[in-house]
Amino acid sequence: MDDRISKLPDDILICILSRLTIEEAARASILSYRWRYLWRFFTGCLDFVDPYKIRRLAILSDPYYKCEDNYFIRAKRRNFINLVDPIIGLLQTKSLQQLRICYPVNSDYDVDSWVQFAVDKRVQRLELDFSESKTEGHELHSFSPYFKTTSSFSSLVSLRLIDVDIAEEVLHYLLCYCPLLEVLTLKGAEKLIRIRVSGPSLKLKYLELRDLPNLSNLEINAPNLISFEFCAGELTVNFKHVPSLVEMSIEGDYCTYFVYTLHQFSSFLPQLRTLKLNLMVVSVPEDFLNSIPKFPNLKHLEMTLANGDLDCYHPCVAFLKASPLLQEFTFKLSHTVEPCAYVQNIKDHPHLNLRAVSFIGFEGREVDVEFLKDLLENAVRLEKMIIDPCKYHFMGSPGMWYYRRSEGYKCARKRAIELAEKFPHVEFVIPEIFVPLADR
Repeated sequence: MDDRISKLPDDILICILSRLTIEEAARASILSYRWRYLWRFFTGCLDFVDPYKIRRLAILSDPYYKCEDNYFIRAKRRNFINLVDPIIGLLQTKSLQQLRICYPVNSDYDVDSWVQFAVDKRVQRLELDFSESKTEGHELHSFSPYFKTTSSFSSLVSLRLIDVDIAEEVLHYLLCYCPLLEVLTLKGAEKLIRIRVSGPSLKLKYLELRDLPNLSNLEINAPNLISFEFCAGELTVNFKHVPSLVEMSIEGDYCTYFVYTLHQFSSFLPQLRTLKLNLMVVSVPEDFLNSIPKFPNLKHLEMTLANGDLDCYHPCVAFLKASPLLQEFTFKLSHTVEPCAYVQNIKDHPHLNLRAVSFIGFEGREVDVEFLKDLLENAVRLEKMIIDPCKYHFMGSPGMWYYRRSEGYKCARKRAIELAEKFPHVEFVIPEIFVPLADR
């Protein structure tokens, strides 16, 4: 059979290989002598991700383990490094779409060489995720590449650093001399005290800042910023210029301050289309919530709440009343303490645009049913309602499956079904009770 593919120019073959994973591209070297070294010019996505979550596996195998004394951990790490370093050393490409390294490495390894490789190869998307390393007592790796010129990272479009430290001057350099940078995620960095998101030609569109323990001041002057995710303690945040901001997610103690001082953000609140608030540790005064500003363009609202001493539905009602164009509402309830009274209602605020409602953590109490019933009666265009009795803090964990078998889950699910039967025109989604295969 005539091998027409091998007769194609090298550039086309390299383009084909670059659409594969690096492992698949390297295996293609056995096809013929012509293909033997083509994979070394791979320009696609170079992903080195721990598929086994070795630290979690080690904990399961030995709950008393100490990471550095655990042979399993050390052996897996050596195997990982023996995979990464040779590939990086052999690649001869001049550019790379993505370098992604997600692994619990420690200080023994030369992470700087990986970062310098990204600089030299003019990588477009760079992600370093060492999140499992921090829990093992190691100092954070510092992201400190050597910039030969101001154009060293001129191709960088996305940068994600998770449990990787970065100095203020390095961050300032990136914001000033990465003209294509659109996505920036910083999580767990300890050196950052002040952040000024600004630059003469800043194109940043997506900014995520989480768990920066020493951060005390943040200033954002980003005309192209579309989305901002923020989880932090109490600090000063100056939204100096964010005319394009339409998506916002706030968590941590700063969420308390944000809700208390909503009127300070009147310059951009009217333009928000998506808002996510985690109010799990917040008790907001009733009189304050009655005077929150309007969100005239808000389409999607997500609120995570804890049942405290006050009416846990009061914040929901307040934000629902302030959002006349709302289309989707998600309510997550967790860590309930005491029953609360549903003292507010939305009967005098019909939601003509609300199409979908999700309630995660539904317990089947009278207050839960009354709140949803009010929504169902006032949202005349409501099409779908998801009611999940599983506690929010169990979602995505092994405990979720145990809770879906509990008596509390079964009772709450029964109440949800009874509610659904009263509103047949609405599509209800209520997760089934989990039954292990052994019991089926």
